Amino acid sequence: MLGFFFRHYDPFVDRYVIYDDGSTDGSREILHAHPKVELRDFPRTDPDSFVLSHRAMQNEAWKESRHRADWIVVTAIDEHLHVPGRAMADYLAEEADRGVTLIPALGFDLNHIEMPDDAGLLVERITRGRPRLAFNKLSIFKPEALRETGFGPGRHGATPEGDLVLPPHDTLQLWHYKHLGFERNATRETIQAERLGQTDRVEGFGQHYLWGRDRLRVFWDEMERESIDLAVADAGSLAIRPLWWEEHGMRRANPAPLPRLVPAAPGAVPTVSVLIKSYQHAPYVRQTIESVLAQSFQDFEIVVTDDGSTDGTADILRGFTDPRIRLECRRENQGISAAMNATVARARGRYLAILNSDDWALPGRLRQQVGFLDAHPDVAAVFGMPRAVDEAGLPTQAYNDFTLPLRFADFSRRTWLRFFFFRGNIICAPTAMIRREAYEAAGPYDPRLTNMQDFDMWIRMVMAGQHIHVLPDSLTAFRIRDNMANASAPSLEARLRSTFEHSMILHRFKVMSEVLFSELFDPEEIAHPDEPLPLRLAQLASEIDAAVFRSFALHTLYEEAHTPKQLADLRDWSSRIDVLGLRGIEERENRLHAMAAEREALAADRDRITAALRNEEEVLAQERAATEAERVVSVERLARAEADCVQLAAERDDLGARLHAALQIQQRMERTLWFRSARAVRKVRRMFHA
Repeated sequence: MLGFFFRHYDPFVDRYVIYDDGSTDGSREILHAHPKVELRDFPRTDPDSFVLSHRAMQNEAWKESRHRADWIVVTAIDEHLHVPGRAMADYLAEEADRGVTLIPALGFDLNHIEMPDDAGLLVERITRGRPRLAFNKLSIFKPEALRETGFGPGRHGATPEGDLVLPPHDTLQLWHYKHLGFERNATRETIQAERLGQTDRVEGFGQHYLWGRDRLRVFWDEMERESIDLAVADAGSLAIRPLWWEEHGMRRANPAPLPRLVPAAPGAVPTVSVLIKSYQHAPYVRQTIESVLAQSFQDFEIVVTDDGSTDGTADILRGFTDPRIRLECRRENQGISAAMNATVARARGRYLAILNSDDWALPGRLRQQVGFLDAHPDVAAVFGMPRAVDEAGLPTQAYNDFTLPLRFADFSRRTWLRFFFFRGNIICAPTAMIRREAYEAAGPYDPRLTNMQDFDMWIRMVMAGQHIHVLPDSLTAFRIRDNMANASAPSLEARLRSTFEHSMILHRFKVMSEVLFSELFDPEEIAHPDEPLPLRLAQLASEIDAAVFRSFALHTLYEEAHTPKQLADLRDWSSRIDVLGLRGIEERENRLHAMAAEREALAADRDRITAALRNEEEVLAQERAATEAERVVSVERLARAEADCVQLAAERDDLGARLHAALQIQQRMERTLWFRSARAVRKVRRMFHA
């Protein structure tokens, strides 16, 4: 099978990483001999489960190829991926230019009565089979676009995470060549059954390996009855549904034909000028330049202005030798707008594509945008979606929801300018490709602006009658750097500057014509239609509770107020419209004062309670001392009483002893002759007396 495998995949695979689970049939020797193969031992990460160990390997092994491979192919030796009638290299290049990031395959189970001799391609020699739901697998994907593949057991399903874009149509097929000869199949099933662990058997993983010959024979007979010649069949209509990727609701790429790639004419003015301004981006700028050089559309120049970098950025840029790179390095930093103006001024192309020096162009970006502008001469600038990535280049969360324009009813001048006025910017500059004449109509970037210069440019372009469009495709990897290092990150510094710049940019709307004003705003939105246009804008802005609009409204009224009514409005507005947020500051101060007073009251209560507790503790201590003294006295009394008892007991014992002795003496006396004689005499005497 290895011969068939390599003949099929070698034309479009540059590197194989193959995990072998202890083969002893000569497979390892064949694999070692192949110049593209890196052979590894299969890791049993779960000693009780071959299937779960296999899944863990497939979910993790590919990640090492990020930023090294254009595509990842996850497959098995008996799985042959192909698009009938197309070379896979051409197919993958086209899907990359469409912005496709993952390609699931429609699965088919092929069969033949015997294993064929080792020659040619299986997809040409054996074409009978049937669709199998289990073989609808995620097989090819872009490594930088996915954070996780989420393969299930056996790869029979997946829950991928990341920037997920499917091909316009499912044309990739997986032809599974497991069933080539019944005896061969039965023998391999028995061998595979021995690899199953206890967990596999308990959970039901790989149970078909345990069928035995009789049940396998029934399966084979059914398979042969249902098989058809797939070479002449419509795979899309045969595939068993539901397709798991459709159930996940993944977006599909635009099915429109891509523009034909035409080689650049030597010495001619390039079609596209890629504009890159760089500053202190040494860790990223090489990837930025290389992403442009790798574009399928090659009729471009790269115009770079390094704005006084001191971290080695300029040295990296100087290291590129491609003559299409036109580099200018400034000794001192002059700011982002000045750098962009210098870059635009040196550009020669019909179309100008913006790219930041810490981002990179995704495959197919130039081809898609050039094709769109060529096909839509009425559009002056076309934008796309950024793929937000982290420092490591993996998909992450963006600061803004750049998909919002995709939910617009249209891309008319009214829609854009209303959104720009009431909401602000929502298009990503590093995805832009702009006609030269649009820049000429709008004028240069305002060097006074640092954070909102792009927003200002879009407003001026649209007001000048230039149409802009947003594609749903990811065109640029937009890096979200750690510690809010991006100029667009919501740091305090950026928020302060952006608030000021936004309020100043709104003044651009004051120069619009009455015709354009009527196009943008409905009559019911205007409270005083007889006022001059700037004051009508100020009235609209005054109704929006945000510092940007409060500042614009009050400053506009200050500049335009001349009549008594306008001056009265100015006095009224200046007392109501809180430009500097003083009410909020005062409310915070009042809350702080109230909190301080409450804290002092709580502290006083705490002191009173503490004093009361201390007094109570003193009383309790005194009581404990008195009780202890009484206890001591009682103990002493008890001791004396016990001593008296002991003494009385001793005296009692002594008296008892003496009494006993006296009784003994008495008894001895009574037994003497003298005592008996004396008693008789006393008795006679009593008789005589009687």
